[in-house]
Amino acid sequence: MGLLKSLRSFFRRLFKKIGRKLGCTGIIVIVSVAIGTVLAIAVFGALFYFAPGKNPIIGLPSHISVSNDLPEEEDEASEPDGGETIFIEIASENTKVESTPETAVLELKEGTQKGYMNRCVFLGDSRTVAMVNYGLINDDAALAEIGISHPSFKGNRFLNNAGKEYTLKSYLESHQAPVIYIALGVNGINDANEEHYKSTYLDLIDTVMNEAPKSNIVLMSIGPVDDNGMYKRTVQNSWVRKYNDFLLETAKEKHIFYLNISEVLTGSDGQVKSEYNGGDGLHYSNSGCQAIFDYIVSHPVPGIADDGEYVVHYVKPNRRNTKVTMDDGSGIDEANLQELLNLMMQQMPTETPSAADPAVTATPDDPAVTATPDDPAVPTSPALPPADVPPAPTSVPPAPTDPPAEEPAPAPTETPTPEPEPEEPSDDDSQESDDSGDDDDSDDDDE
Repeated sequence: MGLLKSLRSFFRRLFKKIGRKLGCTGIIVIVSVAIGTVLAIAVFGALFYFAPGKNPIIGLPSHISVSNDLPEEEDEASEPDGGETIFIEIASENTKVESTPETAVLELKEGTQKGYMNRCVFLGDSRTVAMVNYGLINDDAALAEIGISHPSFKGNRFLNNAGKEYTLKSYLESHQAPVIYIALGVNGINDANEEHYKSTYLDLIDTVMNEAPKSNIVLMSIGPVDDNGMYKRTVQNSWVRKYNDFLLETAKEKHIFYLNISEVLTGSDGQVKSEYNGGDGLHYSNSGCQAIFDYIVSHPVPGIADDGEYVVHYVKPNRRNTKVTMDDGSGIDEANLQELLNLMMQQMPTETPSAADPAVTATPDDPAVTATPDDPAVPTSPALPPADVPPAPTSVPPAPTDPPAEEPAPAPTETPTPEPEPEEPSDDDSQESDDSGDDDDSDDDDE
């Protein structure tokens, strides 16, 4: 107590002396400067810490975050930001089903409802990212990343469109849905070591089964590609078929399930159907992703309910939240990274959802879909250019109202009559709608 009194007395005398020398005005100036300095330091520190697109990796665009494998000991739960809403149901003892060799392949069930999707989450690569960006799967119902390969999946840190960060462990702790789909395998399919490919996939399956013991695990077949597409050197349908056989046998041995999406995506020539080809031969168009969605709903895990309304809470893709893996299994190199990112971001919405779109129940009075005039609920975008044609600087081509390119320019004196003008926009609109259906924006970069 004596020490405190001495300190108070000392500071009282000190302030009196300063006050006599500087006066009231001087003291106010000094205090103001001190407060201003502290506030300036705090503001600059906050701006630096929360600066968007901050990326310590030299030579890459600032909005791209490159993810690497984490050591096993660092794969701890990374809790998402508070206030997050999870739009899935949690598994229980009653939802667990063991398959037999005869029931491992999920079969068609007539009359299934989209409420089934409320009980599902997806672990995947850029093909799954496309399903999210097209507004078919809720953002938080997918743990997926562009370029990710299954050997890297366990140690990766994921960032979704809403900016939520997860590891596989933390995600499964909070997302133990009745059904977990593993939609991986196309990245790294050209692994020279077949045993490495298989052993790392088996390890991932075992990890998911251990972390989510009440969930039903479904191995989704690797979808077909175009053998002459942009990625023909890194993936071929013969390899796809070989590893799909492996996934099917694994499902039977582990008493889990297998979903053969290749059945709906493959054409009679063994290649991906042209209407489902996103443009590069590897990723799928809007209609291709829609076909996968419908196939999932119509081939459910036995015993899982499909009641209730399924509404997509759409989260617009954001470059700042885009993560890309560039490990050996991804097939991505720095030279084509920016091009792949451009393809990914072309999926950002440009039109309001069609009333005929079965994936999203969005109406002007539907409050469940988060959409604004600049952020509609379902993204649609133009098809990608062929692999041998350099990408155009703009992603949306103008409506085809001019005469064909080979014809000479129309005479300046010609003016269109009022009658054909309303017909041309109508035809163009329908053509644009057809084009957007074969959109290639789902081509996220999952090489």
